[in-house]
Amino acid sequence: MDKFKELTIRRMPNSILPQLPLNGKWLEDLGFTVGCGIRIIFEDSCLTLIVDNDNSDFLVESRMVRKKPRTILNINAFHLKRYGFNSGDRVGLTLSSNMIQISKINRFTILETS
Repeated sequence: MDKFKELTIRRMPNSILPQLPLNGKWLEDLGFTVGCGIRIIFEDSCLTLIVDNDNSDFLVESRMVRKKPRTILNINAFHLKRYGFNSGDRVGLTLSSNMIQISKINRFTILETS
């Protein structure tokens, strides 16, 4: 069963460039483990991240957060700007095994899905 999260794209520190940092155990639960490759597909205004070790655009990382290792997936400005995502945009994440789909959302999107 798919899960859904809402987030806001933030600005990179000391910059106007957008970033979407994803982190936490929920990434591992979806199959996004440290060191695995991620392939990006963009179609129908949706950015899809798929676990793919053979054809990857970037890797899942690990960083220390409060003295504990934390799984990090940081979608950077290059990928976001390239596909029309900007700082301040509200996005919806549809989460399923080995895949995260990112789409812009607004109040009209919420009304259409109700």
